[in-house]
Amino acid sequence: MKTNRNLTETAAKPLIIPIFVMNSGCPHRCIFCNQKITAGNYPPEINREYFESEINSYLGWNKDKSRLVEIAFYGGSFTGIDHSYQENLLSWAQSYIQAGLVHYIRVSTRPDYIDTGILARLEKYGVTTVEIGAQSFIDDVLQFAQRGHNAADTIKAIRLLKKENFQTSLHLMAGLPKDTKDGFVYSLEKTIELKPDMVRIHPVVVFRGTALAAEFTEGNYQPLPLAEAISLCALAREKLSAAGIRVIRTGLHLTKEMENDDAVLAGPLHPAFGSLVLAAIYYEKTRQLLEQIPSETREISFKLHNSDVSSFRGPRSNNIAAIKKLCPQAVINVRTSLEQKRGLISLATDQGRILTTAISGIN
Repeated sequence: MKTNRNLTETAAKPLIIPIFVMNSGCPHRCIFCNQKITAGNYPPEINREYFESEINSYLGWNKDKSRLVEIAFYGGSFTGIDHSYQENLLSWAQSYIQAGLVHYIRVSTRPDYIDTGILARLEKYGVTTVEIGAQSFIDDVLQFAQRGHNAADTIKAIRLLKKENFQTSLHLMAGLPKDTKDGFVYSLEKTIELKPDMVRIHPVVVFRGTALAAEFTEGNYQPLPLAEAISLCALAREKLSAAGIRVIRTGLHLTKEMENDDAVLAGPLHPAFGSLVLAAIYYEKTRQLLEQIPSETREISFKLHNSDVSSFRGPRSNNIAAIKKLCPQAVINVRTSLEQKRGLISLATDQGRILTTAISGIN
């Protein structure tokens, strides 16, 4: 009998216990990849002592015992790992499920490392979610990034995973070499057609020791400016959320290694990138509301859920300042209510006009 894989619906924010396999199973190194910087200094091979120490450490500080827990194997192409090593890792993870301490297992892999035999092995050990590193749906972009697979491989992998009842996640990147805004939008459209359960998005950052670093140094590649990266990722979040696809992260997780002076050569790396993306979405939705009110309006009152206020106001209240520039003649009020639905922006004017707009994917 198949394991219940309805993770998306049963737990919006499970406790994720990351285990990095550090390029294990990868046939080569992608143009943008330096996992010692992006993941951290993890051992090249994981033994059982290290594995159990990591899992028990996370379980120990978790105070909410009702929270669902997921072991996630990141950092390599998991299904390309040597079978005996792969089965060791999976069996160790499965023992925590059997003990009732962990609920789910997630693995990340390449789209061309998925077939029925591989999925049977994952099923055997109770894997619930498979994240596919798609990055793009444009073959020329994938080829230049030295991914070693094409868009058709991603389509085939997601369809097979869905057929076998796995939760699916896709990883996309904005600002890859040879890509454009139109190309990125095309990748979003293909993603929506496939309808994975989840998507993770981040813009390209140039790290030391990568082939992309050489392209950048030689003047052959320029990463996205921060504002453009925010705009593209905001567009992606809106499109995907409106299609019912959960965006589980926008932006890279910052590691201590990224703080080293020579670790990051260039690119839109920001400690609160996801928050900047949300603020951009809230501002754009608000701007669209303001276009619908008459210029003689003298007072505008916004109502939001308490948890949405920081995104509405933006970093350092930049959104509020921009709203005041759009409506210099009006007094701006912002009110909060726990009864307001998350993601809903309500606007009321002194003339009695009431408008609302909703942001998808906020809960």
